[in-house]
Amino acid sequence: MQNGAGAARRFELSPAADRLFTTAFVLVISANFANSLGAQMASAIIPVYVVSLGRTEFHAGLVTGLLAFTALLLRPFVGWLVDAWRRRPMVLIGTGCYTVANLMYAVSGSLPLLMISRVVHGFGLSNYSTASSAFLADIAPPRRRAEAMGYYSVAMDIGLLGGPALAFFLVKYTGLQHIFFLTAALACIAFLISVPVREHRAPRLGPAPPWQLKTGIICKPALPAAWMAFCLGMGTGPVGAFIAIFARQKGVGNPGLYFTIQAIALMLSRTFSGRLSDRMGRVFMIIPGLCSMAIGLLLLPFAHALLQLMLSAAFLGVGFGSSQPATMALTVDLVSPDERGMAVSTYFLGFDSGISAGSVALGAIATTFGFGVAWVVAAGCVLLGLLGISRTPPTHGLAR
Repeated sequence: MQNGAGAARRFELSPAADRLFTTAFVLVISANFANSLGAQMASAIIPVYVVSLGRTEFHAGLVTGLLAFTALLLRPFVGWLVDAWRRRPMVLIGTGCYTVANLMYAVSGSLPLLMISRVVHGFGLSNYSTASSAFLADIAPPRRRAEAMGYYSVAMDIGLLGGPALAFFLVKYTGLQHIFFLTAALACIAFLISVPVREHRAPRLGPAPPWQLKTGIICKPALPAAWMAFCLGMGTGPVGAFIAIFARQKGVGNPGLYFTIQAIALMLSRTFSGRLSDRMGRVFMIIPGLCSMAIGLLLLPFAHALLQLMLSAAFLGVGFGSSQPATMALTVDLVSPDERGMAVSTYFLGFDSGISAGSVALGAIATTFGFGVAWVVAAGCVLLGLLGISRTPPTHGLAR
């Protein structure tokens, strides 16, 4: 087994694999951009579409939430399958489901059909996000792993920044239903881009172990990084859910500008934070990133003007953009190549759970004690992520 592990390690560190901007890497990033742009366009339109069918905001929230709920439910099994089978087929299944789901949105004229479409989309999300992240880890040289994660995330950030605005601009000319044909086309482009990309994982030594309840739900070595992801979600979830309500209560202008500044700060920080994480170590970016997020949240109770709100958005964006690629790279650092699918799945389980728990818990706190208290609690939850560093093997926090 030691000889096999050494062979796998030499495969991963071979000179041919040391270059980051390979054809495979560019194709993976391009597919991620197309998927993200289409997904953000669809996510922005779907609540409006549900209400246009004569349904209530509750139904809009139900349809919207089915995506994350389905993905969260399926991630553990999908993570195991990504390792036991291969990355590429799971990526293609994911992008294929994205395409089918968006076409179903376009022809769905009732709530039940929309809910079924959302479940299909959630199944695609669980496949694509897990397999594509593991695929990226296989492609990226270990010494540039966080940098690769940063560029991968920037592609999603561009979709987040431009998708909703583009959707609402085009819907004036196409109508609500027809916009989903465009998002389906973007998902299909992502599928076609992913077809020529081949597997880059070292050959598995022996047959894959069967799925077991004890070992097939989470990847234990990845739990420290998953805890940090959970705490990141506890900070970002309430912001996404309540910042618009908070800004209107304060009367500080267009709340959409908060997300714009946050997205710009995210993209700018991710262009350099990954490289610093690779050179200086994961902890070098995780600690200041979590602290920056906490500062951004702590500024909110004192935000009585638009400028103060934008300053909070900048701190939050820089903090998340600095810590997220590092924690994601740490997840991959902690496991062998044959465990990357399960590790990525465990990471996303932590992050998705944090977003859900943060939105619910901080919503209850805000209702009872006000947003001033809620934002302070959210900042404390983010800082609890520092505890995950104490459970990380020392060699993984240092420069690689």
